[in-house]
Amino acid sequence: MELEKEKVLIIAVKRPKEEIDLEELKGLIKALGGEVVGEVVQKRRAFSTSTYIGKGKLEELKGREATLIVSYHPLTYSQKRNIEELVGIPVIDRTEVILEIFSRRARTKEAKLQVELAKNYYLLSHLKGFGRELSRLGGGVGTRGPGETKSEVEARRIRRRIYKLRKELEEVLKRGELLRKGRKKKGFKTVAVVGYTNVGKSTLVRTLTKKEVFVKDMPFATLDVKTGSLYLGGEKVLVSDTVGFIRDLPHELIASFRATLSEVKEADLLLIVFDVSSPKLQEEIDSVYRTLKKLKSWEKPKIYVGNKADKVVGKEEELKELYERVAGLLPEPAPVVFTSATKGWGIDKLKREVERVLLEL
Repeated sequence: MELEKEKVLIIAVKRPKEEIDLEELKGLIKALGGEVVGEVVQKRRAFSTSTYIGKGKLEELKGREATLIVSYHPLTYSQKRNIEELVGIPVIDRTEVILEIFSRRARTKEAKLQVELAKNYYLLSHLKGFGRELSRLGGGVGTRGPGETKSEVEARRIRRRIYKLRKELEEVLKRGELLRKGRKKKGFKTVAVVGYTNVGKSTLVRTLTKKEVFVKDMPFATLDVKTGSLYLGGEKVLVSDTVGFIRDLPHELIASFRATLSEVKEADLLLIVFDVSSPKLQEEIDSVYRTLKKLKSWEKPKIYVGNKADKVVGKEEELKELYERVAGLLPEPAPVVFTSATKGWGIDKLKREVERVLLEL
């Protein structure tokens, strides 16, 4: 899927009490080279089962200057097909946008395997819808149209590929497990740096450990676990960078990135990093909370790290003024340290806090 030079029209359904973030989706589309030329949001109690948003709203899209429609929520095969038939423009959903970003960011064999597995899970779920649609159109009971046979053949091909990818990833998981066991045997404490995408986790890991990790101001810059080390109180501590989270992270990615996310589940301590300058701070903290809950990792010892503080205050001595900014936003009490990983502010205090918490374990 190529989004370069595509003129994108976003469609979204806003259900009662639901928060949607179109600005984030626009940023993801921009990261792929697309240009958002408009958005259509409809307030509804539920999605239209046939067209996602109402057909009347879809009529408004005809003749708009767009070459691609992106829906905010995941679509079924039949919803995509119906929208395309009504409007005459190709349609994808937010999940596909995120999968494409992950695909482009993947560098190592492990990351590439995980992204391909996620894509195949997504394809299989939509092929099932395709097969059901063909079955509905294919005639009486016991009959089978040629198209349905094609979908069954394709489904078998995808399942075989999923099986092969899972076997390869199991080997990656085994190697990772052996590595973690070796660390524990040597008595190394492990720290996982987690948080919303693009909050400066990689820069923080590089500042803490001096390890060269890829750093760029863009969504999901890091898909691979990068581990560096530092010495605290004479003891070696391993610090791992992890894949960023996002609101409603597609379940295909959570299922596929077990190898990466296992670093989170096995860590002794979590550094939960957030961008203290973000206008959507509460939503981003809540997304990380929900994802860690889903991973059964929220109960681990944790330190909150309010990064990018230099965007809010002018000098390191003013960091203490930021406590009021996050008061009431954090899901449960835990130590809070404010930092600017780019300027080195608060790093010594963070190291002292990490040492103190690890000593208590």
